[in-house]
Amino acid sequence: MKLGGHETFYPRPGWLTKGLLHLREGGMGVFSAPETADRLGVGRNMAKSIGWWLHATGLATRTSRNSPLELTLLGNVLAEYDPYMVQLGTWWLVHASALTCGAETSLPWFFSPRRPERCDRTVLAETLARDLSPNRGKAPAIKTVQREVAAVMQTYAVPVPRSRSEPEDNLGSPFHRLDLWQHLCRADRFERSEPTPTPPEALGLVLSALGMSRPSADLRDGVLQDIAITSAPMTRAGAMLGRSREALLDLAAASERELGAKVLRVRTLAGERYVSLPSATAATWARRFYDRVGAAREAV
Repeated sequence: MKLGGHETFYPRPGWLTKGLLHLREGGMGVFSAPETADRLGVGRNMAKSIGWWLHATGLATRTSRNSPLELTLLGNVLAEYDPYMVQLGTWWLVHASALTCGAETSLPWFFSPRRPERCDRTVLAETLARDLSPNRGKAPAIKTVQREVAAVMQTYAVPVPRSRSEPEDNLGSPFHRLDLWQHLCRADRFERSEPTPTPPEALGLVLSALGMSRPSADLRDGVLQDIAITSAPMTRAGAMLGRSREALLDLAAASERELGAKVLRVRTLAGERYVSLPSATAATWARRFYDRVGAAREAV
């Protein structure tokens, strides 16, 4: 897990779209270059932040530490089916990828089952600093940790009440659409929220990665998995998608109805309930989502 890189900016609406289309059209994959910022029409720090978020969400990757970013298979699917990222399901897929793609960021830490339902930024910063210390050999600078907490929670936590003073700021982060966290501004406290409807493909993506204990971009299609509802991977999946065990089981049952039992099903074996599914890459789950949504629209 590494801190920083997003330049303390949360992703504004249109940022990832700019980066996605920039790479799809053959633009330079070095987001720290002045010419890239000029082409994107943003400042240099914002351009670097766009590059960071593209990598952190698994939409782009690089072959080595200093090489240019290139679209991943998932990034190419999004660029083909929803290039302006207007669908809510797209952001659920991006969120699921961000937590499972294997990028060395702090994002999965904030969606660990160990995070409480309610917390404040001081507790989050102290806990994150403590968890980082064994890995780094020394405690990170507290200001760095505080900036990390501020940036990530600003990305996900919907402010309550919403500010009306700055129209541009009031647009918020596109991840607010998931409604996974709320920021109670007057108390300066964060609380888990009731998430918006989650496409079954986002659940499949998360379970494929957690069930195989591999980054979602490196999975093979078709490896059958049986994941017990009481298992650690299922507990982690619930935390990532903002659901209790019972709510996650309900989502899995609904997913079986929408996708079919060959793609994902809930079954009982020896008194234990399991979610069974053949593994699939993030790109495969994304294609399934867009094909299903497209077919539903054609049927109307």
